[in-house]
Amino acid sequence: MSNKIFRETKQRNAIKRAIEKANRPVGPKEILEIACDEVPNLGIATVYRNIKTMVEKGELDPVELPGQAPRYQPPSDKKPHLFICEKTDRVYTIDPKLGDFKPTLPEGFKLERFQIICFGEFEGK
Repeated sequence: MSNKIFRETKQRNAIKRAIEKANRPVGPKEILEIACDEVPNLGIATVYRNIKTMVEKGELDPVELPGQAPRYQPPSDKKPHLFICEKTDRVYTIDPKLGDFKPTLPEGFKLERFQIICFGEFEGK
């Protein structure tokens, strides 16, 4: 954890609100796009710098994706199940309603946690 003082600025507040407004795991470019509505001259370097500090301070959780850059969301106790739109590359959290999910594991292994990642695309209008 960094000991440096991190001031509340209009840029940082816009970044925080952009992540909250998205209401799903978002990457730096998506954060910039949303936050620029509030702070038009916001730069990508400022977004990356703020993300780094917010993760260090526990204000954001990275959402790791296989073969992709992480997305970010407010802190959560649980690892989210995810849906990735293959057309837009946007990530959404889902509730797969697993009921009695019990995967068959190799002999001698014990399941400690799991995450489901689904892929597809929006078919609506």
